Amino acid sequence: MPLSFTIPVLILSQIVYVGFCGTVFFHRTVSHRNDIHPLAEKILILISWLGVVSSAMAWAGVHRKHHRYSDSDKDPHSPIMMGKFKAYWQMSNNDLDVLKYVPDLLRKPWYVFQHKHYFTVLFSIHALGLALLPMNWYWALLVVPGFLMWAGGSAINIFCHDKHGPANVTLWGILNGGEGWHKNHHEQPANPSFRHWADWGGHVHNMLKVTK
Repeated sequence: MPLSFTIPVLILSQIVYVGFCGTVFFHRTVSHRNDIHPLAEKILILISWLGVVSSAMAWAGVHRKHHRYSDSDKDPHSPIMMGKFKAYWQMSNNDLDVLKYVPDLLRKPWYVFQHKHYFTVLFSIHALGLALLPMNWYWALLVVPGFLMWAGGSAINIFCHDKHGPANVTLWGILNGGEGWHKNHHEQPANPSFRHWADWGGHVHNMLKVTK
């Protein structure tokens, strides 16, 4: 595929799936209970279905468990405890155990529906995509988003930890919607801002949040 097609696809997918779906929606909104406008919430839960990182409910459960047991033997993806390579592959942990960390989401029909039917809908979309789309568009619309959203979260877990725990890495902050300011986030997990002027995911969340 020509670069004139590939580069815009990668940039747009990084913004939409790593930025909007990953850091703004799954992380700041769902995992840490920072509400955004209901319409934006519904749009993002639908778009995020193509991210191939599990349902929003499962992702939030894993992330909340991670914060509760950060870098201990109960942390589901600690690079300090289990090594970086293994931790990379644990990011999409879909263990039923994590549902006990999301009682608020179990009361929301949209989240329950997505969790229950996540793989059925995802496989159906891919089957239709393979049948109906040219291969370059199948790659652009259904393969790249899933890879980038999964890889983006995993990269933060691996590269934004050192031997002392969470660390701030500016490069990953700029690339991944502010997620690289990981130490800042762990210091104030409930804060939807990661307290850096270049935290563009925080600025997007601020624009979408529910005004009191």
